[in-house]
Amino acid sequence: MAFKKARGLFIATWLTGAGLTVAGCGPALEQEEPGDEATGSEQQALTEGAPLTAHDASCLKLQDQNTWSTYASYMTGVGPALGLPAILADLNRAGPVLTSTNHPAAVGYKGGFRWNDGDMSTTDWVPQGLTAGVSGSTNVAIVAWHYTLSSPDKGVRISVADISDMSLSAVNYRHILLVRPTSSGNFTTIPEHGGGLAWFGNYLYMADTADGARVFDLTQIREVSTSTTCETAIGKVGTEWCAYGYKYVLPQVSAYVVPSTITSPCRPKFSFLGKDTRGSTDVLLSGEYCNNTGTGCPYDGSTPGLGGRLYRWPVDSTTYRLKTVSGLVAPERAWIMNEPNVQGVAPIMTTTATTSYWLSSTRYSGALFKVSTGASRTAYLSGSGQWARMPEGMHATGSGTNLWTVTEGYSGSTSPASGGRVVFFADQASLD
Repeated sequence: MAFKKARGLFIATWLTGAGLTVAGCGPALEQEEPGDEATGSEQQALTEGAPLTAHDASCLKLQDQNTWSTYASYMTGVGPALGLPAILADLNRAGPVLTSTNHPAAVGYKGGFRWNDGDMSTTDWVPQGLTAGVSGSTNVAIVAWHYTLSSPDKGVRISVADISDMSLSAVNYRHILLVRPTSSGNFTTIPEHGGGLAWFGNYLYMADTADGARVFDLTQIREVSTSTTCETAIGKVGTEWCAYGYKYVLPQVSAYVVPSTITSPCRPKFSFLGKDTRGSTDVLLSGEYCNNTGTGCPYDGSTPGLGGRLYRWPVDSTTYRLKTVSGLVAPERAWIMNEPNVQGVAPIMTTTATTSYWLSSTRYSGALFKVSTGASRTAYLSGSGQWARMPEGMHATGSGTNLWTVTEGYSGSTSPASGGRVVFFADQASLD
């Protein structure tokens, strides 16, 4: 927590010193693209299932923390930098592929896998974010898990899974611990929820709930010790580098954070992330989880839970970092989702319109919502056998073929068909 406070102070000082001001947020209409039918302001009542409502996000900026070179230099003493190919050659766990008799019910279901028995039943770790991509000739899924215990807080781990051939009997994978460099040759865990991931180039973006998005470099993975000492330690211990028994660590290289001068209602949560490559510029998607039975979001109107906002952040196609102007990133567009309990987002790749999305929600114990600015939602509900229970992060393949998702598990079930943790993909066209 001390790190967060210090970071916020640094950002506020930097903004003041640079002569920049960040305007406060106020209700206003956003100018929509031609053909968009939905307009609205944050003052109006919201309706569950209504079209995406335009949101004025001109008050919001992200600050590049700019630790790219510093954090990378801190890790040089830990050992040689490894890339994903080295990890894919050292996968140590097998997750059985789902069959016709044990997969969850989902419209357009095509295939998937479950985790090994230990990962299906553990209560210490819970799956959250998901993204996917290609490393060399290997198709890869990456899933984030958050640690549920507080002492010690092991933070977030990711699972790197080879999903190249889903006709095999099992998917091989390995867990890697995410870490933040703290000084030369040392690092610590990242106590976050791991609610969302997005993969651009060599960079893995992870949602930082209160502050923005952290960035990790997939070419900077390090091997650490798996000795008995290291099973209960993090960072450098004597002559060893430890990561609670994990063989590999993936270090943070920088972060994009909301300046401390930006407060509610302008300041959002970063509950989940997604990736959109439909337009001329690649986009990092971020959104807010709002619970319809808990504290409302700033623009919920009279119905708590519906005011979660969805943002588009432009990505530089050359560097794969967010596009900055004087170190600041502005959202390209934003909407209010009119849906509660949203856990993930993916673009509808079967259309070029950048105003349509799938939202993954734990509403109704599990749902997939097809939403846009021009029409009320289409809902695929777990209770009707149309989608899996407790879905989290999602990834839509650029070809418009498959929609991947991960589930966090339902009521302690280890049965894939009735709510156990799974990773699966469905046919995008069947859901469109």
